Amino acid sequence: MRILHTSDWHLGISTGPVSRLEEQAAFLDWLGRVLAEREVDALIVAGDIFDSMHPSAEAQALYFRFLAGVGGTGVRSVVVVGGNHDSASGLDAPRALLEAVDVTVVGGVPVEERRVERMLVPLRLRGSADDDPPAAICLAMPYVHEYRLGVRTTDLDLEGTRAAFRQAFGALYTQLADAAVAQFGDLPLVATGHLTLGANVRREDYPQEIHQVGSIDALPSSILDARIRYAALGHIHRSLPVDKPRAWYSGSPIPYATTEMSARRQVLLVEIEGEAAPTVEPLPVPQQRDLVELLGTPDDVVERLAKLTWETQLPPLVHARVQVEAPESSLVQKLNDALLEHDEDRRPILVEVQQRALAPPTDTQAKTTPVLDELEPRQVFEMLCEARGHVGETRAALLRAFAQIESADPAALDEMVADVHRAAVENVEAS
Repeated sequence: MRILHTSDWHLGISTGPVSRLEEQAAFLDWLGRVLAEREVDALIVAGDIFDSMHPSAEAQALYFRFLAGVGGTGVRSVVVVGGNHDSASGLDAPRALLEAVDVTVVGGVPVEERRVERMLVPLRLRGSADDDPPAAICLAMPYVHEYRLGVRTTDLDLEGTRAAFRQAFGALYTQLADAAVAQFGDLPLVATGHLTLGANVRREDYPQEIHQVGSIDALPSSILDARIRYAALGHIHRSLPVDKPRAWYSGSPIPYATTEMSARRQVLLVEIEGEAAPTVEPLPVPQQRDLVELLGTPDDVVERLAKLTWETQLPPLVHARVQVEAPESSLVQKLNDALLEHDEDRRPILVEVQQRALAPPTDTQAKTTPVLDELEPRQVFEMLCEARGHVGETRAALLRAFAQIESADPAALDEMVADVHRAAVENVEAS
């Protein structure tokens, strides 16, 4: 069986004021050609289809237009799972319609009584009929909030939190593997996952964790049941193996930050045959534009912007990070003048201008108050804890509770509030 693994499309994302839909449309056109040319049997998209839980009409149109055309490539099975950026209910809403064209969507973990049924997806070979036996079974695991797995971490210490996560995620993968073997027999199992997994994932790969922010780091690859032949992972934007050859991140097909420019963008072609280990072939994605970071003094950055060259079809998006002794009010005008050195139809796009102090402030200099718009919610909460004098285990417990609330999906948050309300009512009645 030949599977193409991709993830983290982030349809609808913008860099500064610039929409990336044009590049995303070009990627999906290329992907359709690859599916046909390489005679792919199944396509797996491992989460973060959209960049927002409320994607624009243009982003949704791009998604549905692609899925409508997948059948024409000869692909027999398509599996799409939700990521932490996606609305689980939004992805699931057209599920019945998409199943008519052999596209199975699992936006979020289904309710308990239908969990296993919904998350087992038969994968079929090109040209096979609906009544032909499948060639493999996909354990379609979307992004899973810990609350959905019954993990309550507020009263746990750090190691207890990590142990609870390992046990809960491992138990779910094993439950799915058991159910797949019981229903379909000894077929290859292909799993998905949208999470942080593996010892070789770097901390900079996930600047903000999606499970218990700031506490558990990456989960071990041992949570994957041993019967899983290949795990198609999403969430990390860099393509890398975490349990070679059976578990890989495909990475995002388009670079969305300057830090992502150093790694090649690719999708993964996975072949499973007999009892042998899967073979994984990276397929480089043609890049439509570069993201460029210009770092230096004002004169240096202006000169480099005026002389900037590129080979991609679309002009680069430029982040100017300028080192200054004091803020320069004329800097933006100088940068805009530098852009005029390029032809109008081939002009770089300035998406960000930062002015940075040449030397860090000394201990004797007054501390500046950070700008609220530049802070993450967790940083604001930490400042509040400091201002209120919360230290030690009290502070740690508050941060764990805040992380659970911050990363909760709306439905899970409603359940959490309901639990607190019930406990409060019971306490009042008891007293």
